[in-house]
Amino acid sequence: MKRERRSDGKRTSMARFFRSERGAVTVDAVIWIPVFVFILLFISEVSLAFAGETAITQVVEDANRLYASGYFQTAADTETFIRSQLPKLSSSMTVSITESNKIIKTVITVPLLSITGLNAVQQLSGITVTVSGEQLSEG
Repeated sequence: MKRERRSDGKRTSMARFFRSERGAVTVDAVIWIPVFVFILLFISEVSLAFAGETAITQVVEDANRLYASGYFQTAADTETFIRSQLPKLSSSMTVSITESNKIIKTVITVPLLSITGLNAVQQLSGITVTVSGEQLSEG
C-alpha cells in the first residue's frame, strides 16, 4: 500500500489518524460506560424509592395519630387526608384503614414506578411498595 505524503514529505492527517494508538483507551471506555450508567441509574432509582417510602411512612404515621386522637372521625376522613398529602401517588395507590381492639392499622400499597418516576431500570418495574403503620386509639 502506497503511503500518501504531502509535498513537504510528511504523512497526511488521515494516515496519522489510522496509525495512532493514542485512542486505544477509548475502546475500554465504550465498553464500560454503559455498565457505569446502569449502576448510576440503579442507585438513583433505589434512592428515590427509599425517599418515597420514607415520605409515605411519615404520612401514615401522621394520619394514624390524627385518627387515634379523634381529629378524624372516620377511616374515610383519614384516607382523604392521606390522598391529599400524597397527590402524585393518589391515583395509583391503595389505602386500607382498619380499626380493631382500639388499634388503628393503615396499609398503603404503591407501584415502585409511581414513587421513583424514572423507570430507568426495567427489572424494578413490577415491584410494589407496601407501607403500614399501627396506632393505639386514644378514644
